[in-house]
Amino acid sequence: MRHARSLRPYIAGLAALVVAAAIGQAVVVPAARAALDEPARSACRNTASVPVRTAAVFNDPVAGTPTAVVERICALIKQTPAGASIEVAEFVVSGDAGADYVSVLLDAYRRGVEVRVVIDGWQVANPAASTLVNTLGTNKSARSWVHVCSHLSPEGNTSSCQGTKGMHNKFSLFSSTGGRDHVVVQASNNITDVNSTSYWNNLVVLPDNQRLFAGYSRYFDDLAAEVQNPDYDTTVTGGMRDGRVTAQFYPVADRDPIAQRLNRIGCRADGRTRVEIGQSEWDATRLAIVAELAQLRAAGCQVRVVHGLADPEVTEALDAAGVERRVLDGGTASGRIHSKYLVVTGPGARGWVMTGSHNFNATSLRRNDEAMVELSHPEIVEAYAANFTRLWTVASTT
Repeated sequence: MRHARSLRPYIAGLAALVVAAAIGQAVVVPAARAALDEPARSACRNTASVPVRTAAVFNDPVAGTPTAVVERICALIKQTPAGASIEVAEFVVSGDAGADYVSVLLDAYRRGVEVRVVIDGWQVANPAASTLVNTLGTNKSARSWVHVCSHLSPEGNTSSCQGTKGMHNKFSLFSSTGGRDHVVVQASNNITDVNSTSYWNNLVVLPDNQRLFAGYSRYFDDLAAEVQNPDYDTTVTGGMRDGRVTAQFYPVADRDPIAQRLNRIGCRADGRTRVEIGQSEWDATRLAIVAELAQLRAAGCQVRVVHGLADPEVTEALDAAGVERRVLDGGTASGRIHSKYLVVTGPGARGWVMTGSHNFNATSLRRNDEAMVELSHPEIVEAYAANFTRLWTVASTT
């Protein structure tokens, strides 16, 4: 049976964190927050079933829908039948939101769904994650299990499966759910309290795509195998209605796939080609992306950015290039952007979206286990363009 492998057990990852603390490395754990209020605390348990189709979903904390993304994930879990499988790669599962999610995932397990999870070692001893580990176990010869990535980062606060920093993925694979097969869900959210209160996130649901599903499943297997590879740099492409879909898996050692993709955009000189980016984190090592945006603006594209945490070198370069930008960094009541996407639209050309877990920083590019997916489905492109307009409306001017 697939996944029956003799791999490092969960205890290796946890032990690595304990050893790190013992030898004086800093193990950084975010400060605890108060328990979530209802309905966020039970958003997963209370979510209703929805038709499984190609779709995008967005959190909107200002409009009172801060749990929309995790609710959709849990709706899919609830519709997974006995005998089917769910495979999850998730950075953090913690707090009341994590406990709520785990309860739904374990309900699926108890009704006969095979549940397999790969998780970063960060906060793995918290109640939500430990309940998942203790219930599913760590024996990969079983039908269900949890694997905790055990390559402790030099910083001592995360652990990767393939890279040298963290297993930062946020995707779920359903062999069958809601009457649809081979369903890939690529999201930007962690399963945490703050992601269910004030963070702007997104996900895309991609059903009935066997080739894409197989590519993600191979990547999931490679994560669980824990063979470190600082240049994993793998892509998989599958066909779908109205175009194709391509996934890019990280870390990548010697190129920047985001900058390279931007370089292939053709601009209309009248400004009707729009390049819009919603990005959680952006550091000075990714100025190649800014350079491409500057070229696009000079060529006639309309370029706009909503960003969260960003290095001064990045914001100064964007401003110097004349790129319009606004901020959602948690400094106002509008919350913080945690999405990581770019959307390209314009008349006479096929638009496209790229979204996933990848921040515009060195860690996501060179050190983390990450995934991004690009697709040109018109309804999805339209949904992301509308979401960017919403972000632009609530974000702060600089």
